[in-house]
Amino acid sequence: MFDNVIFDMDGVLIDSEEYFFKRRMAFFDEQGLEPGSRKLTDYIGLTEAGIWQTLVPEKKQRQHLKEAYQQYRQKHPIDFPKALRSDVKLVLSELKKREKKIALASSSARQQIETMLATCELTPYFDFIISGDEVTKSKPHPEIYQVSAKQFGGQSLAVEDSTVGIRSAKAAGLYTVALTQQFTVDQSAADRQISRLTDLLTIV
Repeated sequence: MFDNVIFDMDGVLIDSEEYFFKRRMAFFDEQGLEPGSRKLTDYIGLTEAGIWQTLVPEKKQRQHLKEAYQQYRQKHPIDFPKALRSDVKLVLSELKKREKKIALASSSARQQIETMLATCELTPYFDFIISGDEVTKSKPHPEIYQVSAKQFGGQSLAVEDSTVGIRSAKAAGLYTVALTQQFTVDQSAADRQISRLTDLLTIV
């Protein structure tokens, strides 16, 4: 029996990984530059800093492009309600009915997390939120899940999608459920795979 559920955001609550990837590639095309990788899976689960280290290995060039991308991103925002998986509210509501504590542990920036929760009207469901801005070591280090689990006590379950996210949760000693994706991701380290979030209700 699990007392708490800790969700990742991108790829789990919202189907955003491909959108963010295509937006980054479009930006580099507009700049006439070649990014460090054009492989979507090289970016999944990374913090903002990790993504930019992959996009631009050269540190001096990285900061300039990162600043330019901030303006580009503002002109091309993601539609969070559209990206939200259709069964999220049903699952969160049912977990609350079962008196489970719910956390969000995402490598994304705090501001982006809060914007997603607010625009999708999900904020009241979450008892604890932690972002990539608030940990000293990013996934696959277990810190973000260690902090989340300690916040609640009891038995926690993690819901992830990425290889690095799964490694992070498992390293924190958590039972880890992986939500399968439309693209190939190594989820072999997870304790269990599910094809939709509602399947989680048969586990918790």
